[in-house]
Amino acid sequence: MECTDVIKLVEKVWSTTPPAERRSVFSLIRKTIPNHHLVLFDGLVDNKRNGIVDNPDSKIVVLIHGIHTDGSWQRCVQQELSTINGLHIHDLGYDVVTAIQLFGPYRSTPVNRIAREIRRIKVEEPKAKISVIAHSFGTYIVSKILEDHPDIRFDRIIMCGAIISRAYPWDRNARELNKSRIINDVGTRDIWPVIATCTTGGYGSSGRRGFQSASVTDRYFNYKHSDFFEPKNNHIRDYWKPIIESGDIPTSDWDTKKGKTSFPILVASHPWIGRPLVFLIIFGLGILGWQYFSKPTVPKNESTHAIQSGDK
Repeated sequence: MECTDVIKLVEKVWSTTPPAERRSVFSLIRKTIPNHHLVLFDGLVDNKRNGIVDNPDSKIVVLIHGIHTDGSWQRCVQQELSTINGLHIHDLGYDVVTAIQLFGPYRSTPVNRIAREIRRIKVEEPKAKISVIAHSFGTYIVSKILEDHPDIRFDRIIMCGAIISRAYPWDRNARELNKSRIINDVGTRDIWPVIATCTTGGYGSSGRRGFQSASVTDRYFNYKHSDFFEPKNNHIRDYWKPIIESGDIPTSDWDTKKGKTSFPILVASHPWIGRPLVFLIIFGLGILGWQYFSKPTVPKNESTHAIQSGDK
């Protein structure tokens, strides 16, 4: 059962069931609803009982920040996009993600929290078109939501500072979106996606090199990891607002030849070369350090005695 099936089911039952029997009928139907759709089902039924009318023309944008931040850039986006008629903006957050979570396998907590928040938004307006703007670890959250929560779908996806694998299967996990609806803004001086790629698994350098995929529109900018939010760049106004407002995708005037990726970056951002190479270097340095600190030291008085004995 898909999200749209739940919506149609509630609409049909509500319109064909006498008011006095609706409560009992919905209680019986609820037992047949999959667990991951119960929040949506309950919200739709509550909306019907409260007389809330869903607007199919409504637009929603959710903002998802990265780690070690409270998402202050989200307020800038809200301010810039607030002039778009019929647009509702939700800045979604999660508890701080530590380095252990970032580089380890335990990353599901923030993903599940954001998924729950989006489902709650869908309950209020199930027919609204939901787009997302995500930065850094927020892009990873989007990729996992598309992969593990198939009931959640987006109208448009805008990413920056992305740390998603360059081989991510967009054609499988977001097959309903064409290239013009998945935007990846690349910072040609952004080192963090490369570090994430070569030091742990599950991430990629898409925020530094782009996806170079038939499913994604890559745009390149002379930026570091968070320069998209610098007021002097006007990136939100010039490059994101037109996408949300009218679907237009302004092109970047940055010459990618000037920001040509160096060979060391290409090697480091390769998941099957950079990662083993980094761990090999760390292992080698560890061996050298162990050998250095495990050398036996000769006490100074013994060394002096040996010299004096040699002189005799």
